[in-house]
Parts: sequence; structure tokens; C-alpha cells
Amino acid sequence: DKYSMEPHQILQRAGVDPSEGYIPSMGMGEARKAKRQNIEIEKQEAQLPSLTEIQSLYGTKPYIHGLERCQAYRDAVDPEFRLMGPAGLFNSATNLASQLLRANCVNNARLKTKKYKRAAEAPMGVKIQAPWGKHNPVSWRLHHEAMVGGAGTNQEDFLPIVMIKDPLTWMASMCRHSYEAKWRHYPEHCPNLVANKFDKGKELGEIIPVFVKFATKHIGDEPIPDPKNKTFVGYDSLVELWNRWYTEWMAADFPRLMVRFEDLLFHAEVTITQICDCAGGTMRPRFRYVEDSAKGASGPH
Repeated sequence: DKYSMEPHQILQRAGVDPSEGYIPSMGMGEARKAKRQNIEIEKQEAQLPSLTEIQSLYGTKPYIHGLERCQAYRDAVDPEFRLMGPAGLFNSATNLASQLLRANCVNNARLKTKKYKRAAEAPMGVKIQAPWGKHNPVSWRLHHEAMVGGAGTNQEDFLPIVMIKDPLTWMASMCRHSYEAKWRHYPEHCPNLVANKFDKGKELGEIIPVFVKFATKHIGDEPIPDPKNKTFVGYDSLVELWNRWYTEWMAADFPRLMVRFEDLLFHAEVTITQICDCAGGTMRPRFRYVEDSAKGASGPH
């Protein structure tokens, strides 16, 4: 079955030999040091979960929220102007989604016009990120413009592919690479949702707040960023950040798809095909996987 979810068959279709192992995740400081000193990172043996274990957590098929609005999107936007790309919190596989879509889905109507030639113009219909900034809250749509890939895009024509990750594994990822989220945590105590005896100045059990620095170009009404185009938003905790960010997307009244990170891992072909169909695109004849880190050799940004 070309859509088999069996881990070894997934890797076989991608041309990956699991016996070769994998490069372990590491902190940004460690990655930079290794690169600076030309240290070769030894691969670790790949321990794959069983199909039963995967299905017990995430089911037997992909679950995409928002497919019922696909026809409305296609009716509202002429084929030439249909654009899509990822949105999502840090560490939610937005880079992977972008790469898989660009490798496999084509907006032929847009491509045939030959008017869009630069990569920033997304000639095949897939942008690197949402034009208001992929990590920004949904309320920033129509009010902000991403400094990378945001210029010249009609944000109402854009179909956001909102990536969402299991909150438990997402928090583990945030502990390794926190990006622009700032909160009190330590390697020995992370995600540090509530204070323990080592959190000086905090009462035992006190909830640890999180502040996120969103960066983008302001083009409309509130929220207004500071002179450096950065806005700090406070959240009660890391859990509240995840809950509020995605709850607002669930409540959005315009077409958008909400896609699980896990489905890109275990149902890549089916998931990308459904997203491509929603946006009115055409799948390439042979599915292409992303074998290496979607963030490139330099690791987390």
C-alpha cells in the first residue's frame, strides 16, 4: 500500500535506511559550537515506534480541521491568485509543511501565467509562510506584514495551513529550542509550568508566565509594535500559550486548514494531497519526501 503507515515502509518510500541512525536533536549553542569547530555529530541508532503504538496515540488516518471550507475558498479566489503556506507556533513543523507542499503541489494556473518568476512571488502557489508572519496570532492577519515573503501578497487570498503539534512533545521541543518565547526554566526543570523549590522568588506551585516576542511590519490598527517592529505578548504559562494561540485559530471564520504535525510524519502523502486539493492545486506524479532536517544544516533559527 503506497499510503502504508508502517514506520519502516514510510522510511523505505522516502529512501531512508533506518539502520543508518539519525542525528540527535541538540540545543542551538551546541549546534553552533559543533559547526564552528567542525565537529562531526555521531548518529544514534534509530528506535522506531511500532504501528500499534503510533495508532494508539494518533489514530489510523490524518485529521485535518477545516476541509469543509475548501470549496468556499476556491469559489472566492481565482485560480491564478490562490496561495497557501504554513502558520503555527514555534516548533510545530511549519518548515516541513512548506517544503513538502513546494515539493509536491503545484498551482498550474498561477505557473502558466509566467508573471510570477521570483521565489518570493510563489510561482507554484506555495509561500514560505503566512504573509502576516507564520508564528503571529491569527488576529494579526490583515494588520501586519511579514518581513520575509509578506510584501505584495493579498492576505485575503491566502489559505493558511496551520500546523499543530501534540502539546506534550511540543513543550519538550520548546525546552530544547525556545525561539522568541521567554520564561523561567532550566535544563533540569522544563517546561517548568509551576514553580518548584529551586525557583527563587516564586511561591511553590506558582504558575510560570511566558512572554513571546513577535516580529513583523505593522500595516494597520492595533496591536502596534515598538519602533523595532517587535511586540511582546504575555501568557499565563506555556500551556496557555498553546491553548490560546490555537483556540483563536479554531474560532477563525475564514478558510484555513489545521494540520497535525504527526500526520506529516505518518500520513505525508495523504495529508499533502488533501491540502493540495483544498487549494485547487495539482499533485506531482511522484511524491517527494523531506529526508533531512526541514530547518537545514544550520539547525533552529
